[in-house]
Amino acid sequence: MNKPRMLLAALPLLVGVAQAQQPPESEWRQANRQVAEFPRGHADVLKWEQAHLAPATPAPAKPATLVLSTLADGVRLAWQAHPDLAKPLAQLGAEEAGLLASGQWQGLSAVKLRRIEDAAELIDVAHGTRKTLLAAMAAEQALPYQQQALQAAEAAAELGARMARTGNWSKLQDAREQLLKVSAMQQWQRSLYAADQSRAAVLKALQQWTRRPSQTVSLPQGLPVLPASILSEQAFQSRLESMAATLPASEQTMMRANAELAYSAYRTAFALASSSQQDMLKLRQLIYDETVLRYNGMLLNTWDLLAESRALAEARVEAIGAVRDFWLAEADLQLLLLGQVPESFVTLAAGGGDSPAAAGH
Repeated sequence: MNKPRMLLAALPLLVGVAQAQQPPESEWRQANRQVAEFPRGHADVLKWEQAHLAPATPAPAKPATLVLSTLADGVRLAWQAHPDLAKPLAQLGAEEAGLLASGQWQGLSAVKLRRIEDAAELIDVAHGTRKTLLAAMAAEQALPYQQQALQAAEAAAELGARMARTGNWSKLQDAREQLLKVSAMQQWQRSLYAADQSRAAVLKALQQWTRRPSQTVSLPQGLPVLPASILSEQAFQSRLESMAATLPASEQTMMRANAELAYSAYRTAFALASSSQQDMLKLRQLIYDETVLRYNGMLLNTWDLLAESRALAEARVEAIGAVRDFWLAEADLQLLLLGQVPESFVTLAAGGGDSPAAAGH
């Protein structure tokens, strides 16, 4: 059920109350009765919209010149953009190339890779493309929730402005809601730019960015689900030593120097995405559901409900960012276990929404 949309559909009913010349207590009784006209949630909202709202003009579809159904599709296209990688790909073989493209790098033979000329570039392209795609997929997946947060802030600001115009609200109360709206709009604009930027990075990684301006790319739908468990520290150390044994002394030293940080980022990102972030999302959902109940019982006002709607949408964005960060950290760890060192490791910032996208090869 799209509850934020339900709130926005009810906004014309709510804001009309602010213009009525009735005591504030009567206004809120009427507002609550009107919102209660949607007891079945989305189904009732759709019926109301069909009866009262003009049909929206569909936006023109953007042409999709590249369709990527999976992350592996993107990696293979990136390899094709580098003709010099045809020989190492043939030497690697279809089965192991498939493992590398799909991110199942633990199934690769370190000894075989060391014997293939230009294998390091093959791995580097796969790693960079995978991280670029993950960042772009997360940015796109988060956009609907970021839009919901903006719509909730806009609804609260509009209702507040009308209440202030009729003298039922102070300038201070109105200013607070307008400030939240401005902040939400700025975040939405940043999110739209980040999504555009990440798509451009994908096209660049696939060497398609020089095509006509209308070119775009259809990304895989949603980030991969989190694994049930992660690589244990003991298994990590065992694979680290196995790989290090195939490297020259100088490369061994560099690999071991970065190993602890790579595994720490991987383990911490998994903890944040699988438990901490999910617990936060569940609690946000619970708070929102309880707020709806209390609002329907006229124990909380409209702004309380809109504030919780915005907070729930933001929590979902943060959860997406946390899952993205895990897969970025996982890609870095796998790269390390193939004998190479990432240029940098993922930043596990609070909220997870602004972690920078990795540059494509």
